[in-house]
Amino acid sequence: MNCNDNTAVFCDCKTTQTQEFCGNADDNIASNKKLSIELLAIDLSRCNRCIPTAKKLKKALEILRPVAQILGIELEYKETVVFSLEDAKEKALLSSPTIRINGHDTVQNVQESLCESCSSLTQNNIPIDCRDWYYKGKLYSYPPLPMLVEIILKALLNIDDLQPVSQKPLQELPANLMTYFENSLEKKSCG
Repeated sequence: MNCNDNTAVFCDCKTTQTQEFCGNADDNIASNKKLSIELLAIDLSRCNRCIPTAKKLKKALEILRPVAQILGIELEYKETVVFSLEDAKEKALLSSPTIRINGHDTVQNVQESLCESCSSLTQNNIPIDCRDWYYKGKLYSYPPLPMLVEIILKALLNIDDLQPVSQKPLQELPANLMTYFENSLEKKSCG
């Protein structure tokens, strides 16, 4: 390719390339779209499921941030620790941890198993279950990175169909969360 070629551009990388292949061409699309990702958990300091979920989620966002920028979508991330039974009802928490994108739960079915680290946060080590993650035929105690990348990428590509919603508060919590909050060693409240 030479400078006389109509498809050639001189870009920041100091080479002559077609615009579609230039790695430094400004392809970012201006947009005011936002994808809000929220991790809700009953504990982010000791739970052996919530902590790795947060780490994997941050890694997935790090991987996909350049894609979001190219698509003109702002990625927003928030971690919310749910401290009380009332807070859990208000936030419509069905299981911990929960990941929501624009207010939508990313996993519709709740599957749980014993979480010894959360059980140790209750009086008398009452058995507490935390969310399991089902991906490609296997069950995981925290979501694998490829699963999170797929979920977020799908949301980025379908952002126009994923309008922000607010969860309707729950009248009753699932029994597992009721047990946790009623027996928590560290009863806290937000505010």
